[in-house]
Amino acid sequence: MERRSPGRPRSASAHRAILDATIELLGEVGFGATTIEAVATRAGVGKATVYRRWRSKTPLIIEALDARAIEQMPTPRTGSVRGDLTEFLVALIAAMSGPDGRLVAPLLAEISRNQELAEAFRRDLVAPRRAVLEEILREGMVRGELRPDLDVDLALDAPVGIVFQRLLILGEPVDEQSVRRIVDQLVEGLEARPAASPGAR
Repeated sequence: MERRSPGRPRSASAHRAILDATIELLGEVGFGATTIEAVATRAGVGKATVYRRWRSKTPLIIEALDARAIEQMPTPRTGSVRGDLTEFLVALIAAMSGPDGRLVAPLLAEISRNQELAEAFRRDLVAPRRAVLEEILREGMVRGELRPDLDVDLALDAPVGIVFQRLLILGEPVDEQSVRRIVDQLVEGLEARPAASPGAR
């Protein structure tokens, strides 16, 4: 990996350099060996510049991962539950399958030992993505595509759970065709059903 030349980029440039350096180091040496000092050196800034923005490496790492996730996973606006779910999962899989996605598995192992990291990971990384998925489902309910009595909280876990199971646990690739099959099966179980006529048995 080519290192940046020494120097002290300021303001937004420094901020971006620090986030990029954090992602690079996470991929190279993992969470435990990623330090503020190493990040500052890689980014070409002083330690004080990093500490002025982040009190420790945990919030720094979480923000770096969140910035990449926002870039890679824009909120879908297709106008249908199927379309939105498909775009959301395709973007999630692309992020998980790319270079940054390989950071997640070791980070999950670290979460079991680090309460501060676990709380920040759930609050700042998981919760915003979960909110996007919840919006997709609730808009589908408003449009009449999904059942009005849908248990949204439970439904939120299904699509992401399937993707994580296949990618992280089974180690199986998931392509766009697989995503469409997953979405079709999920939506069929969540779709609104025509009301039965009074005389129907």
